[in-house]
Amino acid sequence: MDTSYAAGLTQTDWLCLSFLSGIGPARLSRLYTYLTQFQSDTSQDQTEKVSLFEADNNPPDIISYDVLRALKWPEVTARQAMDYLSTGTLTEQQIIKRDQSLAWLAEPHHFLVLQEDLCYPSELKEISVAPAFLYVEGDRNALALPKIGIVGARKCTRHGRDITFQLAEQLASRGICVVSGGAIGIDTAAHQGALQGKTTPTIGVMGTGLLHHYPTQNTALFEQIVEQGGALISEYPLTTSPRPHLFPPRNRIISGLSMGVLVAEASIKSGSLISASYAVQQNRDVFALPGRLSDKQSEGCHQLLRQGATLVRNVDDILEECSATSLLFENTAMAEDKTTERVVGPRKTPLHGSLHQIPKTASEGAKTLVTVLEKEATAMDFDALIRLTQMNAGRMMQALMELELSGCIENREGLYGRC
Repeated sequence: MDTSYAAGLTQTDWLCLSFLSGIGPARLSRLYTYLTQFQSDTSQDQTEKVSLFEADNNPPDIISYDVLRALKWPEVTARQAMDYLSTGTLTEQQIIKRDQSLAWLAEPHHFLVLQEDLCYPSELKEISVAPAFLYVEGDRNALALPKIGIVGARKCTRHGRDITFQLAEQLASRGICVVSGGAIGIDTAAHQGALQGKTTPTIGVMGTGLLHHYPTQNTALFEQIVEQGGALISEYPLTTSPRPHLFPPRNRIISGLSMGVLVAEASIKSGSLISASYAVQQNRDVFALPGRLSDKQSEGCHQLLRQGATLVRNVDDILEECSATSLLFENTAMAEDKTTERVVGPRKTPLHGSLHQIPKTASEGAKTLVTVLEKEATAMDFDALIRLTQMNAGRMMQALMELELSGCIENREGLYGRC
């Protein structure tokens, strides 16, 4: 049975909306937030709730073209949405995606978990751009476990890999679910360590659709994660192939799911520092492993430590810092009351409302990006910045990381703004 969710939208409706031109997780999240808030405000009069497809085939006023435009949906996307909501109209390609997704969901251990579902992680609802829904392959129960995120360099050192493996194994042995991104390097070591003891499942957050397990060299690892009671999750449609700009936003899910995030190895321009920045914004603990002073793969970790991240010498340094974990394992002790706000990560708040000056050594791409952000005077998502600057995705990612690390911009759940 296709259960009715916010404003009468069903699971199939949300799937179909996610296939529209110009749509993305942020726009779906804004619609979901709007609908649930509207529904909450009118919950006292349950008799007024209606289905999207009434006898006259007109959508209820709660969703209209003007509402979608106010939620910053592009014109073409809003019109396609209203066509679908009014008459069920989809393009041939969208119909194929819908049918393919429904067939996938009919298979064992395949799920679409919406925010209203009981198994949707409560921690993830706390972030400002919570996914409207998650595709889940594996055991949904893994989502309810206490979780720690582990991220780090793809080209990691042997030392970093070994320490990550050991810490992940120890966390799993203590009942902590390790969350990572399934990439080669540190991510792989984290998942492998968690799987070693066969005690606690691990979760892989994919930056692709679940029909494209990426990277392909980790196919056996992904299968093992599912076989041992863990899960692979994604906010992207099943057929979404690997694209560079899709991976940074998924980092907000790794940190959003977790009590804290451990950065095991990271260079000064590593994408792992984006995960640390998300963790700070989401009020999560940030941990970092120290490395050799001469090792460039540890420069990012050393920067985090200077900015207040918790130094990790052993697994107890992680468990003692996470209040939820302390309560779980030390029922007779009160968790420490953290009243002092920690400033961790590449973002610093400018004084007296002034903007951080762009470094003299900034790249041309970074300078162009700053010019656009200052001209528009509003935060924008990755796609909008691509459109306005005409940069390719790879160059845009480098410019964003460069400016974020220098404190010139901030990333608030996928929206980049000048600071």
